[in-house]
Amino acid sequence: MDVEHYLDKGRQENEDILDKSAFKVSQILRIFVEGIDKTKFVYMYILLYNQMGQGPDGDENMRHWLNTYNTHLEFCPADELLNKMPEIIGYLESFL
Repeated sequence: MDVEHYLDKGRQENEDILDKSAFKVSQILRIFVEGIDKTKFVYMYILLYNQMGQGPDGDENMRHWLNTYNTHLEFCPADELLNKMPEIIGYLESFL
């Protein structure tokens, strides 16, 4: 087999991992958004988890934050995942 075959196989494995990760995040957050950038969605989850997802109420805290109007962002993050993901990520990164 040639190198291109292995590269294609690796790309497909990476896509499969990303698909599974994004699906798991959507289950945890109880949200599904058609057409979302899966890489950014998983990254947003990592940021949320690092800030509020640990502990017995972590999943609930993340879901609450996502589904509540945010006065700093001036919108509810769950309503704007497709349109304003960079702003959401930037806001969450500002706490790092």
